[in-house]
Amino acid sequence: MKIAYLGSPVLPSRSAHSVHMMKMCSALSDIGHEVYLIGAMRGEESEDVWEYYGVKNSFDIIYVPKPYPNLPIVPEVYLKAGGNVVNSWRSVKEAAKIGPDLVYTRNETTAYLACLKGLYTIYESHVPVPFEQLGRCRNILFKRLLKSERFLLLVVISESIKKYHEYRYNIDPDRILLARDAADPVDPSITPIDFDDDKEVQVGYIGNLYEGRGRGIIQSMVQECGHAHFHVVGGSRDDIEGWKRSIKKDNITFHGFVPPSEIDRYRSSFDVLLAPYQRELRVDGGQNTVRWMSPLKIFEYMATGKPMLASDLPAIREILVDGETALLCDPDDPQEWIDALNRLRDKELRDKIGERAKKEFHERYTWKKRAEMIIHRANELKEGKG
Repeated sequence: MKIAYLGSPVLPSRSAHSVHMMKMCSALSDIGHEVYLIGAMRGEESEDVWEYYGVKNSFDIIYVPKPYPNLPIVPEVYLKAGGNVVNSWRSVKEAAKIGPDLVYTRNETTAYLACLKGLYTIYESHVPVPFEQLGRCRNILFKRLLKSERFLLLVVISESIKKYHEYRYNIDPDRILLARDAADPVDPSITPIDFDDDKEVQVGYIGNLYEGRGRGIIQSMVQECGHAHFHVVGGSRDDIEGWKRSIKKDNITFHGFVPPSEIDRYRSSFDVLLAPYQRELRVDGGQNTVRWMSPLKIFEYMATGKPMLASDLPAIREILVDGETALLCDPDDPQEWIDALNRLRDKELRDKIGERAKKEFHERYTWKKRAEMIIHRANELKEGKG
């Protein structure tokens, strides 16, 4: 099957969106499809895009120029919306040239335009529609998309998003597929990082340092858990400086940003991994996504076979089982995290929880399994069996 994945991330970049897109294209290619990523914009980094993301050069990338330079006389929200439409239309035109059997996108404007062009389309939603400014326009567009004969499937990443769309838009349940985020298995040949540290337990946090990422939790753990050395991997320079000002101890190290292709070396080196999401969780655009999330971090942690401490939130409980595949802690109670980390000084318990999580990951949460599930369902609908 010829698949056009339409999206407009900057490549390479540090965004989780770009990682998700590259991994999905790679997985679709791995299961035997001819894949084209269309609509990406070139980033400023000089790294080879395939090496940067740690994926094989097994699909084509068709770049498009940025829609237009920022114009100061136009309000930013309208500039962004206009650029989205321009990029979407360019991407759909490029896709039509290759004649895909299927279009896949995370942008509802792109999905609608692809359907207008007569292309069978899958739309993947990571937040409800509408969710941002200009929501009324997006709402109208989304309703029209759902009525199109060429619209095949809505893919969502959490149960809460699925229920939202079913209730708000009365969508046929057969046309909604819950496919949580995923990760790649860890390459057994990688060389873990040697931290050359005499602390009993090496504890790692990997990811962005935006608001809601658990700075207060980690600060309390650093202060109270002298038996552990904490490692923070990721974050912008300004965010790291902010964390350093509030956490002044010698048992924490900030490693800065690490390319996606190198992250598994760090994950595999830690004894315990942290996912201290707060109840107010802001992404780069400012939205609170805590109800809807299916964090890549959780699946990447599971793949390592190392135990994690994660926030006891409804979206996290859709994935992890307390005491089985993780220890879940109240995001408002630092003492619970401290107590849980003390429990994980027991290596036997660490190994037991980590191995259970890894087994669950391999059974359900690889990119390959995710891609197979989505394409199988789309084919059923396309052939009229759904």
